[in-house]
Amino acid sequence: MPLEARTSGRCNIVVFQQEGVAIHAEEVEVLRGRSVTLRPPRGTDVEAAYSWDRDPELAAWNGRSPICISLSAARRDYLARWEDPSVKTFIMEAGEPPEPIGMVTLYDFRNDGCELGIKIGTEDLRGRGYASEAVELLVGYAFDTLGLRTVRGSTLSHNERMRRVFEKNGFVQKGDGSIISRYDNRRYTELFYEHPRED
Repeated sequence: MPLEARTSGRCNIVVFQQEGVAIHAEEVEVLRGRSVTLRPPRGTDVEAAYSWDRDPELAAWNGRSPICISLSAARRDYLARWEDPSVKTFIMEAGEPPEPIGMVTLYDFRNDGCELGIKIGTEDLRGRGYASEAVELLVGYAFDTLGLRTVRGSTLSHNERMRRVFEKNGFVQKGDGSIISRYDNRRYTELFYEHPRED
């Protein structure tokens, strides 16, 4: 049966329809920006995600250790997580032809809001504005499509890039806390951000 695409919302969300009935949105919703596209994860994304989670630099920014499980064990974990309806996961693509460069998630849905997580996995593509554009797309999706009132985020205080991404996209720092990093067992300051919906 033919698929028909339509767009909705300010972030150019593409939802495929079959005979006028929307297919499960978590499977087919795509958010298209100027330079990046956010799409649902596929089984073929497992190896890329695995390499990102083994990257020591990314692990340090997130205050955790690189994963040390096997690829086959990680595959089971990724596929189960990507099918979890309580988490919205997207693979970030850029370039021509499009290639996966990172992952973004919306999770911890409560109090009319959610938490946002993001990683740029390809080292030489960090600092080029892709994360900022992806956050812009996710915030628009959370507000315009999911009907949420607040998007929350956090980062370690020394992660200047992520702090700039939040501030550029209208997030306001709401507090801070102390965490022990699982990467190096040192204490760091974690900054908490919120972006309230403007009606």
